[in-house]
Amino acid sequence: MTPNNELLRKHLDRLRSSPNQTLLLDGGTGEELFLRGVKDDRKIWSATAIVNEKYHTIVEDVHKSFINAGSQAITTNSYGITPGVGFTDGNEVKRLVGISGEIARRAVTDGHESIALVLGSLGPQVESYRPDLIMKHDDGVKTYQYPIEGLYPFVDIYLAETMSISDEAFQVIDALSNFYQSHSQRELPKHPLLVSFTLRSDGKVRSGESVTEVIPKLIRRAYEKQVELTGVLFNCCEPEAITKALQEIRLCTDIHHHFYHSPSRKNEFTTTEKESSDKPPKIFLGAYANRLTPVHEGWTLESSEEAQAMREDLLPDEYWRQFVDRWRGNENGVSLIGGCCGMGPSHVSFLNDKLNNEQ
Repeated sequence: MTPNNELLRKHLDRLRSSPNQTLLLDGGTGEELFLRGVKDDRKIWSATAIVNEKYHTIVEDVHKSFINAGSQAITTNSYGITPGVGFTDGNEVKRLVGISGEIARRAVTDGHESIALVLGSLGPQVESYRPDLIMKHDDGVKTYQYPIEGLYPFVDIYLAETMSISDEAFQVIDALSNFYQSHSQRELPKHPLLVSFTLRSDGKVRSGESVTEVIPKLIRRAYEKQVELTGVLFNCCEPEAITKALQEIRLCTDIHHHFYHSPSRKNEFTTTEKESSDKPPKIFLGAYANRLTPVHEGWTLESSEEAQAMREDLLPDEYWRQFVDRWRGNENGVSLIGGCCGMGPSHVSFLNDKLNNEQ
């Protein structure tokens, strides 16, 4: 059970071929685990399902439920295995995320073939949504190397998700670069990286940074560190916030040359890209919103006495009609689509049916 580079490249080639092509991701694994009987531990959250072996079959079943619903990529249940919730032994982190990777790889394997991609989740190491609480840069770089190494044998792409500030993403990029440098004698194949930011209600990154400022900096950093950045996404926030971020990107034509599929504006021309030998590769845009009510600025997992309330107005058809259908294609250029917390297999199944009818 090893990563399938052929399947990955096939999907990437397909996405490059047309702005109407989509890679369908999964939904919120954590919330789905709780619905199926995993204890919602407000200390270590979804990591409970990896720490306790009795829940491993439920994790695999959740992955398979998303695949059966149409997901072309699933995400390892490694998001919560971090120092911020008490996993301070780096080798233990490496072991536990390796278990999450092995479960995910098993879920996508049919005989000797992989039927879906595995994305290796690298979450915030201290707290979600809190740019003020991230580790100092060098500490973060060192800490991220443990889950990177633990996930490596099982994943097709790394996914740094719910990043709340650019430096948090820079820590992942630098850690991934260091990991490959430290194994240069073995000539390890390099897995690409996706970076996903969580947004405020106004469409800014949680730190207050503009997405149009963050994206070029992120692309440059990855290029300098020889990390293959494949896409920038937005997740774990209201879909309305993602729409605002995409509108800002659409208006900022100076960065459109970074995308495989530039967002379009009627009666406008994008700026012409200058030819350069020092030119980073292009990236895809992606989005996977949550179904949570807005999370307040000072939120922490441990201080939350119960799970965040869910919205009642984001049923599968509403998520498609009001948001996903408007994000994808020529208008906003989004190629990677899925859901985050509270978006279950029914959401993915509905998206899959709609996408299959249009592609």
